[in-house]
Amino acid sequence: MNLDSTDGGSVSTADERIVIIGAGVSGLALAWLLSEMGRRVTVLEAAPHIGGLARTFDWHGLSCDIAPHRLHTHDQAVLQAVQQLVPLRELQRHSRILMRDKQIQDPINPIELLLRFPPQIGLKLVWGYLNRPKLPEDSFEAMALNRYGRGLYDFFFEPYTKKMFGVPPGEISPVWGREKLRSSGLLDALKRQSKTFFSTFWYPKQGGYGSICDAMAARTRGQIRLSTPVTGLEQDQGRISAVHYRQDGAEHRLACDRVFSTIPATGLARMLGGELHLRFKRVQLVYLHIAKAQAMPYQWVYWGDAEVVINRMAEFKHFHPDLAPTDRTVLCAEVTVETPQPVEDVLAALERYQLVRRADVLDSMVLTEGCGYPVYDRGFEAAKIQAQSLFGRFANLHCVGRNAEFRHIEADEDIASAADCLRGIYGADAVRLGG
Repeated sequence: MNLDSTDGGSVSTADERIVIIGAGVSGLALAWLLSEMGRRVTVLEAAPHIGGLARTFDWHGLSCDIAPHRLHTHDQAVLQAVQQLVPLRELQRHSRILMRDKQIQDPINPIELLLRFPPQIGLKLVWGYLNRPKLPEDSFEAMALNRYGRGLYDFFFEPYTKKMFGVPPGEISPVWGREKLRSSGLLDALKRQSKTFFSTFWYPKQGGYGSICDAMAARTRGQIRLSTPVTGLEQDQGRISAVHYRQDGAEHRLACDRVFSTIPATGLARMLGGELHLRFKRVQLVYLHIAKAQAMPYQWVYWGDAEVVINRMAEFKHFHPDLAPTDRTVLCAEVTVETPQPVEDVLAALERYQLVRRADVLDSMVLTEGCGYPVYDRGFEAAKIQAQSLFGRFANLHCVGRNAEFRHIEADEDIASAADCLRGIYGADAVRLGG
């Protein structure tokens, strides 16, 4: 469901005062595409940096992303557009799932489970699949049971989903499963079909994933103001007439003709006097500087064990095949479990799987992102309809991107969403990605 609202006609003037709230992938994509159309924009970003969850920073001489990122898309127009922004390299996917003290294929290969785990687990997987229930798909639990059966659900989907969101799968909407699993069941897993089973992906040749955001920012006509949180919106006869923001300790007012919001829908609603019952899951990102040439041979791994706090972990060296050999590496572990000691808990998991010893750790750092994942609670659709009604009252207000639309989408889908939004406002031929 798109939370965008349009004013019913195209805007012909290139002089309209456009404000974009947020300088993550969505905000920068809007800024770049509008600039390509000859318009100037003002981007207001609360953080002291651009990129949001897709930014890159340098730590101990290595480009580090905010958790694992890779570009895999079937949208050739988006891919070509990104390739025009930054040189990309196609990499072979190397990833694994770690669980029950074994390393297994990612995505899960049911045949491997039968061969590598005790017979009782294999029998449960087969029996569960052959005796799949036919439940009303009113939750992720019901959807996963219908597709995979009780065995694979108990083995992987239940513990991983509960760890990721902090609530049982029975309380998660089936919409999340349909969007993220992208396979129809165990037969797809056996055939290695669907978008889940990609063997290659794209990644910038230089720098990290954030270089895509840097390139969009460099092509923006107008201003990108950092450390500039938006504090309020002025309303006038069904339109947003001005944006209030704070910069250098002072309050400012910026008159506008059109506003694009990429910030969390909940924050925008509060500025408009509303309240949305939508939740975002906080993520703690644990970075470790390791005195080893490499900790693992994979770009990223997922942890399926319920008692391990890590959802997934990346080793950034493996995204940079041209990097000169060094005897140091950096890991990034993503943690959504609420824990007061994320570094200690991550190290315990690494030692259990014999990847890193505590004595190997030279430095550690924890970054916290308050809006890491939209939580698809059962019934969240009603809150999105409420959001659409609230935001739709303003003809010149448009919501674009993962947090603004409350959709668990990737960067390529953020760019596509920005393009679709602009086409809806300025006409079908206004934006031509990859042209």
